[in-house]
Amino acid sequence: MKSSDQNNLQTSAWALVVSFLHRFIEPLVSIALFFMMALTFADVIGRYIFNKPITGALELTEFFMAIVIFLGLVLLTSEEGHVTVDLFDSFIPDKVKVIQNIFINIINLVIMTVISWQLWIKAGEAAGYGDRTEYLELPLSPLIYFMSIMVGISGLILFLILIKSLKMGK
Repeated sequence: MKSSDQNNLQTSAWALVVSFLHRFIEPLVSIALFFMMALTFADVIGRYIFNKPITGALELTEFFMAIVIFLGLVLLTSEEGHVTVDLFDSFIPDKVKVIQNIFINIINLVIMTVISWQLWIKAGEAAGYGDRTEYLELPLSPLIYFMSIMVGISGLILFLILIKSLKMGK
């Protein structure tokens, strides 16, 4: 197989992975955002018109916010959409940019791995202590496990991006 054919195959495989992630995760993010919006709307109406706020609305909003943020992290990572500063890019040669990209991906991968690992430990501690929210008494450990898994998936995506960068660097 020619090198260009192999690159096209890898590019199309990557596009399929990104497409799958977006088809699966975007609706979940949209649903979580909708519920967060509807809950906030209902809480404001209840609070200011009927003088009866929704009990635990803040806790549910925080849960939905965590879901949106950590699902969004997976989408952002798959699109390689993290914030970058290209202040010196016009001065750096293309070959150095490839090395810079690989180095940055390694740093990001290490950071994502450490965050996922620490979140997993925190989730285990929360489960062990039986940590719950104050008003609704929702268990915290499932949410923290979810956050750890999403950061882990983002790390896996970064690893695939790193492999792609290494192959492009050759």
